[in-house]
Amino acid sequence: MRKRKMWSARQILCLVLSAVLLLQSGFIVLADDEEEETEPAKSQPGEVYAYDAENIYKEGFFVPTQVYQFGGEFFIADAYNHQILHTNDVNNAPGGWNPVGMGLNRPHAIASDGTIYLVIDTDNNRVVTYTKTEVGYQLVESIENVGIRPHYTVYDKATGQFYVWSSMTGTMYIYKRAKNGLTLKLKSTRTIKDLNGAYTRSFTMDKNTIYFPSVGKSAIYAVNKSNFKVKAVYPVAPELGEMVQLLHIQNYYYLVTSADAAKEKEPMIVRSKTLAGFGNGQYENIRDMFGELDGIPYYITQGEDGHFYTPVIEGTCHSYICSFDIEKDVIKNVNHLKY
Repeated sequence: MRKRKMWSARQILCLVLSAVLLLQSGFIVLADDEEEETEPAKSQPGEVYAYDAENIYKEGFFVPTQVYQFGGEFFIADAYNHQILHTNDVNNAPGGWNPVGMGLNRPHAIASDGTIYLVIDTDNNRVVTYTKTEVGYQLVESIENVGIRPHYTVYDKATGQFYVWSSMTGTMYIYKRAKNGLTLKLKSTRTIKDLNGAYTRSFTMDKNTIYFPSVGKSAIYAVNKSNFKVKAVYPVAPELGEMVQLLHIQNYYYLVTSADAAKEKEPMIVRSKTLAGFGNGQYENIRDMFGELDGIPYYITQGEDGHFYTPVIEGTCHSYICSFDIEKDVIKNVNHLKY
């Protein structure tokens, strides 16, 4: 029998504050309120945000999904505040970050080839690109109808292409920037039929293989990068089903999971030396190695500085960033950047 959980005064206060934030943001609708949440106005090509433009959401990040470092700057997908932010110092509190762009709808990820910055505008079903100008970040291009709820992107240096993943249609959109230009050209689309309609939040490139941890299939799909044929399917244990991301680092595969909607499954970070281990119980729960990780980790990326970064959603009252290192398979130098 499961023991009844007792809530501390601090936890109750955090829940109340979270509810207030959700009410203010329109994500909780009262029973007698028939109005739906108003979607943010779409940003349009030509808009420029000065490098020192003010972040109007100083109180905190709201469901951040990715931290990304490029060109000495840090970027965060502040998804439920509908914006992408940047800063030179990852230790800055949210008020010290500045918008790259707003007028987005729950953006989840960003990648750059050094000239343009491609942003996944998830709930607008599009991607948008920005470039640096003398005065700020300028929105260059808006590409509509990129599947359904695109979630993740990677710039692949080997091919000089951006890979953009539609989380609900099992389709990868592959773009390449025009030579000596700023616009993108769609080179091809590749669909994994098994993942059409199966919610899949991300993908990971590992040499000639792309891994897809699929929530909808409760399995990890290994796909040939060249022809997108499925090479293998690895079922995962039920407690790992809410997969966010798979990473292959040194001698382990790391799997990040989130809580489900009913909060019946706890968010986890686990690792195994084989992909089959996530299905047969041969995995290690390493969440405790991250110290007081009191929220839901999401995408993990390795920065140019060698450190790993993940946003932590719904931490103690506020979301925050966690940084850490992995040296010879040991988690080290864990730092929770709470504000």
